[in-house]
Amino acid sequence: MKHPLRYLLLLAFTLPASSLEIRSYNPALHDRFLNFNTGNDAGNPTFLYDWTKFTGLGWFATSAHRQPGLVSPRHAVWATHHVSPVVLGASVKFLASNGAIIQRTVTSMTPIASDISGDSDLSILTFSAALPSTVKPFRYLNLANDAAYIGTPLMVFGFQAKAGQGAIAGFLVGDLDGGGPQGDTKFCRFDYNGLTGTPDDAYLIVGDSGTPSFASGPGGEPAIVGTHSTFMEAGSIIQNYDTFVPNYATKLDAQMAALGYRMRPANFTATTLGLSSVTDPAELRQAYPGSIEFTFANTGGQLTGNAELILDFAAGQAPVSVTASGWVVEQVDADTWSVRKATVAAAESVVVEAAWSSMPALATLTVSATIQSDTASTTLTNPGFALKPTYAAWSAGLPQIGQDDDPDQDGMINLLEYALGGEGNSGSMLLSSGDSILPRLAEEAGNIILSYPERSDAAVRGLSYQVETSTDLLALAGATTLPPGAVSSTQAFVPAVPGFVKRTIIWPADSTLRFARVKVELSE
Repeated sequence: MKHPLRYLLLLAFTLPASSLEIRSYNPALHDRFLNFNTGNDAGNPTFLYDWTKFTGLGWFATSAHRQPGLVSPRHAVWATHHVSPVVLGASVKFLASNGAIIQRTVTSMTPIASDISGDSDLSILTFSAALPSTVKPFRYLNLANDAAYIGTPLMVFGFQAKAGQGAIAGFLVGDLDGGGPQGDTKFCRFDYNGLTGTPDDAYLIVGDSGTPSFASGPGGEPAIVGTHSTFMEAGSIIQNYDTFVPNYATKLDAQMAALGYRMRPANFTATTLGLSSVTDPAELRQAYPGSIEFTFANTGGQLTGNAELILDFAAGQAPVSVTASGWVVEQVDADTWSVRKATVAAAESVVVEAAWSSMPALATLTVSATIQSDTASTTLTNPGFALKPTYAAWSAGLPQIGQDDDPDQDGMINLLEYALGGEGNSGSMLLSSGDSILPRLAEEAGNIILSYPERSDAAVRGLSYQVETSTDLLALAGATTLPPGAVSSTQAFVPAVPGFVKRTIIWPADSTLRFARVKVELSE
């Protein structure tokens, strides 16, 4: 049955030069900000409530008395009857916990359907981009039934960013515009007694529409209860009506799900989250294609919501793509991805694949991975993935990258320069120690000494060095048997050459003429 509120005044009508009425208004106590809407906005340290817990309560840049309440990084609740050009396409400001002013544009306003017919007086705003973590969305107060809300103390916010208090006194389903285009709305009511009460008691005035009222949820965090719609006078009592947001949580969820969000409950049974990873191939190599598959799971026994995996890579190390079937994947910036889903059942998981066409030229790729949801603790991990060094990574900056190319025209092909410590594009034949990169054969103190640079991680790189010796130059190829008495060893260069050791092979000198060479092969 409809209950037309024919004698109620829509709070969006002509705005008087006044603000939310508080019995004993004191700016030092009841103003949320210092220097409000001047460009020098700051939180009021003596505010009645902790201003840092209300970073998600914004204000319209050109109509500062209007204060939408954030319910996800992309959504805020608002009053349907308060739509105007000032709302659609307007800029909304938020004072972040670090003191920065963050602005977002309203890209859409969607009325929430009435439970009976038409639209309720609750709408959801969508912003142009997500707010940062320094601007925190509100939870909503979810109790067992209507009776459980009666007497709940309210933190009542209103016109010009002021706040007082009230308490839920009852509920009403009514037609706010008396047979107009809107349908029925479920309201909760808080009363103001004009004859007696506390100094912080507040009541609504014209211009307060859309601004929320909050209750204190678990841990003292504010939880949205309603958005201001109207009021009426009954003798010395002013009855204030808020659209009862918890009644519309499921319908709000449906509007938010496409972006991976839902309404955040204040009361819940906690769950747990888990993150694991594997690589493909099992051994990742620099400058080769590869991928990391992260498995993000609700490992607990309860459904959860606003599930999110945030992958943050160092500059220049980001993948070319991040994919997750059935989840919202958003590239936040050049190096950060957000992977989200509105609700995730117990034991449900998703595989998130980060893929590279060419893995970075790093020994270890480290990822900052954050997992979170609205009923689980936030966890930050920094898994590291070893990347094997490769010829492809070494040669990436050369004008000619083929193994048999010689871009610096020094007579040594790229593969030999890679294996023996050359630079490939400089023509230099010396290591940083001053030693030659060319193999050296000499006779000293009755011994023949063959020495050459060798990469200390040759096995990891797939490099092999094979010494061939023969008394017949034409038979040198494949002659891997060393002369009698040969001893092979490695030692550091002096001064040291990072990544290289000096290979030395010594055998007794005799009257036999021998040829020797070093053969290098690459098998990555």
